[in-house]
Amino acid sequence: MKEKYTIEKGSIFQKLAVGLILMFVLIILIFWWIYQLNVQETQRELQKNKLGEVRFMSSQLSNQFEQVLVNALTLAEDQSVRGYTYVLRYGNDFAKYKAKLELIEKLALNSASTSWNNTIILYYPDEQDTVSSDPQFSFRPFAMSKEPLDRWMLHMNQDGTGYYSHLTKGHRGPMYIEIRISLDVLQKMMSEYTSGTPMLYDARFERAIRGTGSAQLAGADAEVLPHIRNESGTFEISFQHTNYFISFMKASILDLYFIDYHPTDQLRQSISSNNTWFVLALVVMLLLSLFYILALRNQVQQPIIRLRKAIDRFDRGDYSSRVDETQIFEFKILGRSFNRMAENTQTLIEQVLLGELSVKEARLKQYQAQINPHFLYNCLNFIQSKSSIKDYESVTAMTLELASYCRYIHRIEDQDSTLGEELRFVNHYMSIIHMRKQSITFETDVPSPLLSIRIPRMILQPLVENGVKHGIEPSMASGQITIHAEQNQEDIRIFVQDNGVGMSADRLARIRAHMDEFTRPEEQIGTGIRNVNQRLKLTYGKRSGLSVDSSLYEGTRCIITIHKEDIADASDPVSRR
Repeated sequence: MKEKYTIEKGSIFQKLAVGLILMFVLIILIFWWIYQLNVQETQRELQKNKLGEVRFMSSQLSNQFEQVLVNALTLAEDQSVRGYTYVLRYGNDFAKYKAKLELIEKLALNSASTSWNNTIILYYPDEQDTVSSDPQFSFRPFAMSKEPLDRWMLHMNQDGTGYYSHLTKGHRGPMYIEIRISLDVLQKMMSEYTSGTPMLYDARFERAIRGTGSAQLAGADAEVLPHIRNESGTFEISFQHTNYFISFMKASILDLYFIDYHPTDQLRQSISSNNTWFVLALVVMLLLSLFYILALRNQVQQPIIRLRKAIDRFDRGDYSSRVDETQIFEFKILGRSFNRMAENTQTLIEQVLLGELSVKEARLKQYQAQINPHFLYNCLNFIQSKSSIKDYESVTAMTLELASYCRYIHRIEDQDSTLGEELRFVNHYMSIIHMRKQSITFETDVPSPLLSIRIPRMILQPLVENGVKHGIEPSMASGQITIHAEQNQEDIRIFVQDNGVGMSADRLARIRAHMDEFTRPEEQIGTGIRNVNQRLKLTYGKRSGLSVDSSLYEGTRCIITIHKEDIADASDPVSRR
């Protein structure tokens, strides 16, 4: 038996191993030789072009920032700027108003004198007055800037808008000058850069300023930004199946780097002749390998196909998938190993599902025993407010609705309820919401035969609460929550819909992606919706669950789907899988 094993082991494995090793060794040697030629040409091209372009753009940044700052400081020495203090102290109202208008016009002309449009704000703290090239700052109550002196500060919003500001004190008199440069100016400058895809990175504030073309490269920041050190440099990365050559240089006036992304495919035109030789050599090697593999086709292909089909069935969720044994020794051992792995995996998955269901049930009991403190505080504040004006009818109504709401939550001994009971519970919740915010209404349309079906407890309220909190309340307008149900021969569907602000396609895609994740997602988005979906699948099986449709400014609709034949098996979650 030992001798037979040794002979069979070498019959296929050695032939495949030796052939593949020889093929890859030859490919690596040829590639290394051609790669050396490519590297020399690429390095010359990169050093000559990209670093020069990045150096020019970083110097432009420094020059523009410096020009704006110098113009503003020069303006501070202007006679009308310094004399405005005297007018504020001793002039009449007409003189003050006239002097302010003249000063606003002069500031506006000064802002427009540079290629970068900027905003200049003059603060006179002793006179409690503000003058700016932007009129909205000149005629509002005085508010002194809290920025540190003589430092460029970045103010950037989540959507990429914002500005740079610089606050300095005038040389004569108690006057402060603030300069603001909108990020739109920097983004416009990057849009005019056509040699590559530019981005600005402020190392001090650790924020990236992107143009329209670099937004798609935001996912590469985790790999790129750690390399941004020293005054300048170059390196390469691979992102979304594309190789990029990165060159960067720091502006001299502040910690702002100009970064250029350049696809290396554009640099390969000059070395295409070298790559041609490589491709020809690779084709010859592949042809030789093809003839060698065809000779072993009958002994290898069929067992691999059967094993692959078994693995595909296992990957699709058929954990009972097994592979039949073959006469070839190597694939017989491989098939037995796969069958043992599949059997062990099936056992472990069944145990995990049972454990997960137990954990979900325990968490549900815990959630039922809790009331959102913010929700309870709002109800108590409502009662106190109505009591103070002797509106005892509203106090009584709120007390009864809150008592019914709490009574249902604390029935932790029940794991499920009827659809009718769930609707009554949601009605208590919405009555409380309506008493506090009468612009929010609630409507149901459920056929009587469906009111008696059994569903998990507290499965509708999280969806209704999401509709109120994230759909209607942000719209600052009246809104309505609608629940209706329908059935056909195969399933029952329950619709929970609001007419609120809805959500963008990107946010909807992320919520749908998180809904079916078995483990807890890292990004906390759509947690309530995900919990409802997981409870439905654990109760009825993976054919049932929750789906979400939404359009921006048109509202959101959640659809609970329960297959009828799964309702009877809801107590046996393992058998459904």
